[in-house]
Amino acid sequence: MSFAKRMLVIRIWGDPASQLQIIVRRMSSISALFSMIAAVAISGPQWLVVVALAVTHIMYNLVFCWQRPKLQLGELVFNLALCAGFTLAGALHSEVLYHLLLMRMVLRGGRSRVWRMVAVVSFVYMAAHSLVAGAFTAAFWLEHIYNIIAFAVVSFTTVYMLRVAESQQQQEGQIAQLMRENARHYKLAHTDELTGLLNHRSYLEKTADLQQYALLIVDIDHFKQLNDAYGHLFGDQVLTTIGNIIRMNIRSKDMAFRYGGEEFALVLPGTSLELGFKIAERLRFQVSSCDFFHHGERVKVTISIGVALKQQGLTCQDAFQEADSALYRAKRQGRNQCVVFETAI
Repeated sequence: MSFAKRMLVIRIWGDPASQLQIIVRRMSSISALFSMIAAVAISGPQWLVVVALAVTHIMYNLVFCWQRPKLQLGELVFNLALCAGFTLAGALHSEVLYHLLLMRMVLRGGRSRVWRMVAVVSFVYMAAHSLVAGAFTAAFWLEHIYNIIAFAVVSFTTVYMLRVAESQQQQEGQIAQLMRENARHYKLAHTDELTGLLNHRSYLEKTADLQQYALLIVDIDHFKQLNDAYGHLFGDQVLTTIGNIIRMNIRSKDMAFRYGGEEFALVLPGTSLELGFKIAERLRFQVSSCDFFHHGERVKVTISIGVALKQQGLTCQDAFQEADSALYRAKRQGRNQCVVFETAI
């Protein structure tokens, strides 16, 4: 079972003790069903009693499987009474029900109460068999001593199973925590803290194996002058707002990066140069139409964009140089415009 599926099982079924209790409840119901079938097949003198006890046992425990509560004292007494009833009615293989009930008791009470639980079940088991025994022969004592020893073995085996399950759950919890921490650190290492876009490192990783995409390099016009005139807090506001505009105007398969400083990169997989240019123009228009204010004063902010096409046979670095070249051409031509790399047209 995969780690994700194990985590799902734990969320649905609860802690290991509860999971094991539900499994044992179902096994008890199956065992009672077999005793009922055997009683009907043999048609013994008290087969109707066995059938009634089996139906009661199955219905009672299946309801508890559905509700998934922990074993309580009232349920313990009721199930012990059912086990004793099976014995008194002469049901075949009723010893299995004692073993399974003892397992559930140990799962509920834990290691500190093992001997007490073994003593309780053993007492009820011996009392019920003594009432129906014709004679206390050596065979009788050997058989029941063997079963009492088996009760102890089952109990300590159950404790060991529980410890292993809890240890595994703890380890899986630690692994899950480690995975969450790793995911958080990965996100921090690959995300720009200010804009929430992917960063330069992420750009290098995600474009390394892409064969074809339109590349947009976005630069905020006169960003240094904005910082000098209105302060770095206003500059951060401009970066954040433009990052949000970019995020809202790309498709789910597209990737947006804060490449560095006031420069952004957009990677549009499977996109033609013409469509890339249209997306660039839409971004440029939205930024130029956006209202930026500093102490009530409206500040005009624009961007310039260089567009290039990465195709097979062209490296990522070459595509970036082409888009960067188109960006510088946009700046030389007066800024607030989009330019496509000349040789790519």
